[in-house]
Amino acid sequence: MRIAIFSDNFHPEIGGIQDSIEALAKALGQRGHAIDFYVPHYGRREFERINAAPVELNLGPRIRVHRLHSVPFPSSTKQSRAVFPLPASWLRLPPAARPDVIHTQTFFGAGLSALLAGRRLGIPVAGTNHTAIKAFGSYLPFGMDAAAAYVLWYYNRCDFVTAPSLSVFNELGQDRLRRPLEVVSNPIATDIFRPVSPAMKRKLRTALHLHGPTIVYAGRLGSEKNIDPILHALALLKQRVPSAELVIAGHGSQERHLRALVQRLCLQPSVRFVGTLPKSDLAELFQASDVFVTMSTSETQGIALLQAMACGIPVIGANARALPEFIANDRGFLVEASDVASLADRLADLLGHSDLRSRLGRGGASYVKQFATERIADQWEHHYQLLIERKTSDERSHQDQLCRASV
Repeated sequence: MRIAIFSDNFHPEIGGIQDSIEALAKALGQRGHAIDFYVPHYGRREFERINAAPVELNLGPRIRVHRLHSVPFPSSTKQSRAVFPLPASWLRLPPAARPDVIHTQTFFGAGLSALLAGRRLGIPVAGTNHTAIKAFGSYLPFGMDAAAAYVLWYYNRCDFVTAPSLSVFNELGQDRLRRPLEVVSNPIATDIFRPVSPAMKRKLRTALHLHGPTIVYAGRLGSEKNIDPILHALALLKQRVPSAELVIAGHGSQERHLRALVQRLCLQPSVRFVGTLPKSDLAELFQASDVFVTMSTSETQGIALLQAMACGIPVIGANARALPEFIANDRGFLVEASDVASLADRLADLLGHSDLRSRLGRGGASYVKQFATERIADQWEHHYQLLIERKTSDERSHQDQLCRASV
């Protein structure tokens, strides 16, 4: 089948949406499906933020990337772009390029193009909501109530709606979503993010210059990620575990603030900012570390959280939004997002007990297997086929009604 994937976020911008749709597309392409991405055009500056060359991604011979005209849009990544919907071009598509199904990943300009194309061309549209809209109020040019109403309006015009966690549907209001819906996880590359032997862990620690008990955070450095409590907890933790260190992977608008906070807390020797890492390097950082922590209050799943679990390390997360759906007591701890003392206690528990780390790490790695890319690709193949069959059935029924009416 030919699948058109629309997203307002894509390479070189870094984020969970980008990781998940690239992984899904590659898996589907390897199965013989043709994938067309419709995504923003990014400028040289956006590539430079992640030290990447301004060249197109090569995702495989069956995957094409179409760049849409865009303008800069404020966000915590400092890379986001806004697309203006241009549906007219779809009316000129040659039959060979016409998609069988459209999958929209976002609800802004590119997402609106997906809805318009589906409506104009009679193509079924699957819509995935990756975003907890109420967590991003500071980036929106209009009120929160209006934003939530728009998102609900948008997904009620898709033929099928998914989200990576139940929390997304609960926040939107399941009773107000009038379309078939289902929780479908983002794919996790368990071939890259996987546990390693103790000997390999020691080798990686040496190569990465990790000397003490190591805590890792990975993700955007944005206010919605609530990273400050991690630094305050580290300051408390070092009273009990003086050799503890924190590695922060990622980039974003809060980096200057976080570096200043590290200085104020006198944590400079114990905190390292390593920037945004390629997936293979990020996997090695997780494999070499002792515990992953996130106090984010904006997660609709938490790709980095699940990647860290897949690498066999225990996790600590904020008791907020989707994180409680993925962090159970056989793989990590939940703490309140602003409870610095409890976070420091849980970190001390993990860093002080290797058997506990091992048990929770094994639990997390086993749990994440269900989200492996191939399994999620299976689910989407099934859903795409159902959408196509349902659309065909509806068209036949409509034609039959017209025929009967004309008799």
